[in-house]
Amino acid sequence: TSLFALASLLLAALLPLRAEKPETFHWETGPGWFGERIPLPPSFAPEMAWKGIEEIRFAPGMFKPDRPDFFSYALVFSLHPDANLSPAGLRKQILLYYQGLSSRVSAGKGRKVDVSKFSVELRPAKDLSGSAPEQAENPAAYLATLKWVEPFATAKPQNLHLEIHAWKDKARKRTYLFFCASPQAPDAPIRKTLRSIRAAFRVK
Repeated sequence: TSLFALASLLLAALLPLRAEKPETFHWETGPGWFGERIPLPPSFAPEMAWKGIEEIRFAPGMFKPDRPDFFSYALVFSLHPDANLSPAGLRKQILLYYQGLSSRVSAGKGRKVDVSKFSVELRPAKDLSGSAPEQAENPAAYLATLKWVEPFATAKPQNLHLEIHAWKDKARKRTYLFFCASPQAPDAPIRKTLRSIRAAFRVK
């Protein structure tokens, strides 16, 4: 009986770990693209309310200011099902994320940045000039512009334009956000590439 009880306790302890096992994602990116996965909230913005994982794919010229795909990337957040997807909630969490990112990277390079001057303009969008991921269930779509200081390569103010899809997946019990990010104009070639990556993205 004691062995059975012990086995039951171990199983109960392991079940939450199994439930939290992160998904794997399908990306269709070309040569030179690279990426990473980090837990949320990220270490550079621990005050964020979002919990889950972030996975990102950077364009080849991500950290090269002279390239047309500079600071351009596709990003997915896989979050707990109760994550706040309201416009106000999105705006707050996006701002906290980039304030923390710029502050941490700038400090690492011996610089200080006034993140209180950062801002996020967010508005609903019906047409993002590209399809949402196929698995997205009735996604909300937004266009956002982040006004911040790019800390990695230039240390200069930047307007980063975000195309955002947000949706809840009842079957997977997850909340998803997909970002296409770039300072380039909406009709720039890198924007079209990001949209094709978004359209082909799926959770395995």
